[in-house]
Amino acid sequence: MASKRGVNVILILSVLFILLIVPLTSADIIFNQQPGSIYNLGNIIPVSLTVKESADTIGTLYMDLICNGNEINFYKNTISIPSGGQWNRDESLVLSRSITGNSIGDCKIKAYLGNDYALTNSFQISDSITVSTNISQTSFNPGDTVFLKGVATRADQNPANGYAEISLLDGNSTILSQNGTVNNGYFSMNLSIPNDTASGSYLVNLKIYEKDFLGTITNHGSSDDNIYVNQVPTSLEIIFDNSRVMPGTDMSVKEVLYDQTGIKINSTGFLTVKDNNNKIISQVQVSTDNFTNFSIASDQAPANWSVVAVSNRINSYSTFTILENENISTSIINNTVIITNNGNVPFNRTILVKVGNQSLNLDVYIPVDQSKKWVLTAPDGQYNVQVINDGMITGAVVGLTGSAIDIKKAGSDFLSIAKLPAVWIFVIFILGAVAFILFRKNYQKNFIGYAPSSVKGGTALGIIEKNKSMDLTIYNPKSSRAELTLSIKGDKQEVSIVAVNIKNMISIRHTKESGGEEVLKKIISSAEDMKAATYDNQDYLYFIFAPARTKTFANEQTAIKSAQKIKEILDSHNRTARQKIEFGISLNYGEIIAKQEPDVFRFMGMGNIMMRSKKIASIAQNNILLSEKMTDRVRTSVRVEKIKIEDMDVYALTEMKDHSQHERFLNGFMKRMEKD
Repeated sequence: MASKRGVNVILILSVLFILLIVPLTSADIIFNQQPGSIYNLGNIIPVSLTVKESADTIGTLYMDLICNGNEINFYKNTISIPSGGQWNRDESLVLSRSITGNSIGDCKIKAYLGNDYALTNSFQISDSITVSTNISQTSFNPGDTVFLKGVATRADQNPANGYAEISLLDGNSTILSQNGTVNNGYFSMNLSIPNDTASGSYLVNLKIYEKDFLGTITNHGSSDDNIYVNQVPTSLEIIFDNSRVMPGTDMSVKEVLYDQTGIKINSTGFLTVKDNNNKIISQVQVSTDNFTNFSIASDQAPANWSVVAVSNRINSYSTFTILENENISTSIINNTVIITNNGNVPFNRTILVKVGNQSLNLDVYIPVDQSKKWVLTAPDGQYNVQVINDGMITGAVVGLTGSAIDIKKAGSDFLSIAKLPAVWIFVIFILGAVAFILFRKNYQKNFIGYAPSSVKGGTALGIIEKNKSMDLTIYNPKSSRAELTLSIKGDKQEVSIVAVNIKNMISIRHTKESGGEEVLKKIISSAEDMKAATYDNQDYLYFIFAPARTKTFANEQTAIKSAQKIKEILDSHNRTARQKIEFGISLNYGEIIAKQEPDVFRFMGMGNIMMRSKKIASIAQNNILLSEKMTDRVRTSVRVEKIKIEDMDVYALTEMKDHSQHERFLNGFMKRMEKD
């Protein structure tokens, strides 16, 4: 126990001895310069420090940045100070993200050596930039440019130098953005509003920022400006309730005005209706997106009319078609059949008249708005009379007289005059005199007969053969035959017809060495490859392009290509063959009643489509002629030359036309409308 107390006494005395021989020391840490009041990231804070010691000292000096309770060491150095000496040092603190991290706000610098330390005055570290903008205007049209300029100042009142980003915002969605720079605090930006920007309010957001040498964003600021994009009319559309109008009904049309995003705009405008001669028929002021009716007279001829729409200095152009309306009314009064043309085209058809059990075919041609009469005769008695046209039947029971069942066109009391004996005596006398004069004239002339050597069987055979139709199976066993009938139940179809007149058909058929049969095979095959139905009549071949066969309503271009191919085949033959083929080709457009049966295409022409096709082909001389109807259908895609032959307007096909011509025409039309 005594020894333990002795040890404790020795330890206490040792500690007292050390305290007596080692003096207590204390260092003075002095900041020679206090920081400024505020700094931005990227600034450098100079730190000037003096450390004084009363005794020899070796230790580590630390300096920390203290912001909002967070301490970040940015300086550490071992120093040696002799007794009574001092240590001076000028250091600096770079305010970068890599050093300060996210420490901003109220800050101090703390320097400490052992237990001794010193603090600077408080100062602010900021990453903000104040942005002041000047926008050119607040209301814009699509396609306009927003000009934005201004000044960017950092929190330390120094001008910013960095980058700018301007954005057009729709809520939280960015429509587009543009980048720029900030130099010495100034910036100038522009932003083009897209042409399809919807009408409404938008935010123009501007961001200004600086970066350190590592590319990290340091200081930043932003500003917002509100703008409004106007609703601007950009397009005008013409809409028909039906672009194919039957005469006697209304053509219903409206103009629809759209803005830059395709949204309808309610406004006013003008509608102008012009006929096929560009004559103004009607012009009215209308409200957009509302149908307006224009009456089409029941006897208005078929044509393509146009509509011009104007609204908000925007023009639009479109066409509509007035259809053919072949319409008649029939009545039976006593022994007279009266037929009136109530349509808009001449009625030129064969209709069926039944008198009792006997059927009569009546060839009828009546101009528009006219009537004609026919007188019925039959052995005395009462008869059930029916007039049948397109399935429509007009019937009556009438009393008839006469020697036989017949129907004749009524004249100006011709029948009553014809019954007079004196009239018949006069007629016989005149006919006898004419016959005598002709006999004497011909008797005095020599008669010379001529039979072409190329025609087998001589002239008589040629005359007989001329009235025969071709047997198509000779030329093409796979022929898609068409047969013409005067009465048929089928569909009414709009067709394109290519008619080929072989003017020297007799010699071609009877001269095998001519190669004519092979050429005819090629012609028929080329047309049927394009799905045409083939009908032959004496010296004529008709190729019918009907929707029932082609499965399309647009057959005009196919018909043109077929006609050109046929002409190429014939021209090629004529360039090398000794016996030339004389031909004419016509292109026509009209309506037929058609029915496709398994082995034959049966049809009945409406109006004068077959007669007109034949007539035009007969006057064509080794070329292609178009009817006026066909020309109207294909005018935008072909070049033609108008020719007047035998009081009939036809059009010679010269070349196919590039569709871009049509577009240039429309563009020019629009520009002329704007000038007006």
